[in-house]
Amino acid sequence: MRGKVTRDRIIQEALKLFQEKGISETSMADLERAAGVSKGALYFHFSSKEDLALAALARARDLFKQFLEEAFAEGPPRKSLRKFLEKIYQKMEEDGFRTGCLFGNTAIEVANRESPIRDFLEETFEDWKEELATVLLQAQNRGCLSEEESPEDLALFIIAALEGALLLSRLKKDGGPLKTVIRVLEALIPLKDGGIS
Repeated sequence: MRGKVTRDRIIQEALKLFQEKGISETSMADLERAAGVSKGALYFHFSSKEDLALAALARARDLFKQFLEEAFAEGPPRKSLRKFLEKIYQKMEEDGFRTGCLFGNTAIEVANRESPIRDFLEETFEDWKEELATVLLQAQNRGCLSEEESPEDLALFIIAALEGALLLSRLKKDGGPLKTVIRVLEALIPLKDGGIS
């Protein structure tokens, strides 16, 4: 049990550091200090920084999936989308728009090299696209989204717009870009709250 607690603490502290500094700028010594563990304890749980980064990204992915499911769990589609977008804004605002999206930031770090992290991120973004597309398809089946719209294309558009807005908001340390993209997404995504029950 103690080993699991230590492993969880290392992952939690790694998430914070990777979010603030990026994976490449975070050293194993930084991770040891932040988690309050020895080098031996760190390497007992994780064979490398890449191994730890994959575990931290998997934890973050699971948390975001839960966040996504909660946002779209109930209620009319348009309200659910608004709730999802507002929660993203709120989370970034709490952070002062300093860190942006861990997945987007990490994708920029690893985009030009083959690595398990890059593969993991590609899979993660694809999973999110599929999850959002499923929500949009359900809305379409309920008559809340025109049959002419492609749920997959809309899902990709939402992700790409949000990632760009998060990047710009982080760069400016200001929520303006994210707020603008949220407003435009709400206007452009043709969801209705009515439809078939």
